[in-house]
Amino acid sequence: MFFRRSKDATPDREAYLGRVQSITVMSKKPTIGFDAFFLENPMTGMGQYALHLWQEIRQCDDFNALLLMPADAPDAVHDLAEGRAVSVAPPVGSRLPAKARKLWWEQVGVAAAARRAQVDLVHVPYFSAPLRQAAPFIVTVHDAIPFVLKEYAGGRAMGSYLKLVSRAVRGARLILTDSLHSAGDIQRYLGIPSGRIRAIPLAVGSEFTPASGGEDAARIEFLRERFGLTRPFVLNVGGFDRRKNLPALVEGFAMALPAVEQETDLVIVGSPHSGNVNFFPPLEPVINRHGLGDRVKLTGFVSEQDKLDLYRAATAFVFTSTYEGFGLNPLEAMACGTPVISSNRSSLPEVVGDGGILIDPTPGEIAAALAVLLNDANLQEALRQRGLEQAHTFSWSETARQTVQAYRDVLDNER
Repeated sequence: MFFRRSKDATPDREAYLGRVQSITVMSKKPTIGFDAFFLENPMTGMGQYALHLWQEIRQCDDFNALLLMPADAPDAVHDLAEGRAVSVAPPVGSRLPAKARKLWWEQVGVAAAARRAQVDLVHVPYFSAPLRQAAPFIVTVHDAIPFVLKEYAGGRAMGSYLKLVSRAVRGARLILTDSLHSAGDIQRYLGIPSGRIRAIPLAVGSEFTPASGGEDAARIEFLRERFGLTRPFVLNVGGFDRRKNLPALVEGFAMALPAVEQETDLVIVGSPHSGNVNFFPPLEPVINRHGLGDRVKLTGFVSEQDKLDLYRAATAFVFTSTYEGFGLNPLEAMACGTPVISSNRSSLPEVVGDGGILIDPTPGEIAAALAVLLNDANLQEALRQRGLEQAHTFSWSETARQTVQAYRDVLDNER
């Protein structure tokens, strides 16, 4: 059965009833409950995964798909449900802080919504699950970063949270993850048998395509003016935290410049999320040491449209990360027809394949790859084509197809 939000309920009544208006009896198909928590943050990586997956699986005829959500979720999330939603409110009168609300939902709310909807299976599309699970659960663990890289494990509170969710996800019938590399790390660090882990690659949105001229060209030209990009440029998108290895990128860029025939800049998108210099190594000292103040552009945070146009305008995209659960950024770049140089670490070879140049992300290797690529127009064109071909092997419809098959397999085993 599914529940539709009331249009005229008062806020208090909405909270108490969980925004339920009508009950419509569905067919006897199995019912899948899809945890909607990260649909509240659709621009995050986990939000994008949940959004694209929900848009695909809700169209599947093999089962009834419902969104399970907190009653106080934004209206935009309720709208995504298109009437297929079950919501549960925190204790009446409570106004939980964000972290407490998240923990309440993960350990109490989603299980209560699953019971209310009488679902046959719950999919939690991020690293979490309730300890008490009436219905069978599938959980997506995108990566094992806080276990592999201890500096990402946080303080005592985060350590306790990781122990809780690690214990909870071990009760899942099946663990989905984004790459074979992540599957190996989940087996190693969480102690989950390989037979209960399934790697299903991600994809990028349909907007990631090469520029088509006309309006795209005009917008890119305006973008160049706004960001002061008067020269060809190499692009990096992906974050400033330690594993992104940006100081090595700046060092490698500085080493490459004497060998590059055409004056070229380096554009790095984003900003550190805090002043923690151990977690976010500052780039300014490296930039200043090499006298690159006018050659390295730090854009700060940009809009999604600007990010897309930067991909399209760049001569090359360079990704120097030392650990990724999947690596959406190089896939986005390849889908835009931008030649890619990528680290050969963790899952990145699975994503980039033959579509880019894979290197050990040391300054010397970065410099050598940049010099070769930037001086060779034929190589740039070959990588554009190879990158597009590689990007086309990933699609959200295929991600959803494999996820639906995982649902079927678990449901068959429950019978």
